[in-house]
Amino acid sequence: MLRFFKSPLVVSGLLCTVMLSAAWANVGEKFASSSDSAQLAIKSSGELIPAQLKTQPASSPTIAARLNAVKVFFPKQPRSNNDFSYVEAVNRTTQSQSVARFAVEQLIAGPTSAERQKGFVGAVRLRDSSNCGSDFNVSISSGAARLQFCRTVVSAGVGDDARAKSAVTATLKQFRGVQSVVILDKNGNCLGAMSGENRCLSNSRS
Repeated sequence: MLRFFKSPLVVSGLLCTVMLSAAWANVGEKFASSSDSAQLAIKSSGELIPAQLKTQPASSPTIAARLNAVKVFFPKQPRSNNDFSYVEAVNRTTQSQSVARFAVEQLIAGPTSAERQKGFVGAVRLRDSSNCGSDFNVSISSGAARLQFCRTVVSAGVGDDARAKSAVTATLKQFRGVQSVVILDKNGNCLGAMSGENRCLSNSRS
């Protein structure tokens, strides 16, 4: 046995084996260390987090579009049954910059089911086809808002006309600078005017 270990070839083989084993062990340690480093990253706070989370591309920030809050005024029962001018506001929001048009569109759409349960009722109902391509045209100039419907406004009489005018007027007067409101039917006449004198037009010019 002693002669076997004294053989130069055997000693050389043993030394090579030991050196190779040590080398592979060193490579394994470096690989493990590299793997661990690849799996961990350090937050600015010092907390360790998985590296895969760090290397994921950050999503571009989503800039929320600015919402404009508007009020829409509807008659509310039971008070509006006797007081035709009585209206209350409900809230709506929109990304549109045409807030006056949006408010009138919401007025025509009417209260939500939840609002109806609270007594709110529709103020404007339209029928027939449009003569301008939409339900209405609205403009604001020199402190006056001018709304002309392009479809027939459904009315059962003076009470309906008065409620519609009160709702439209209150809805448009919420906007800064609007001091007066002119409401016209599809033929260009003052809404609900029975005399045909179109006094609303005369008042707007005075």
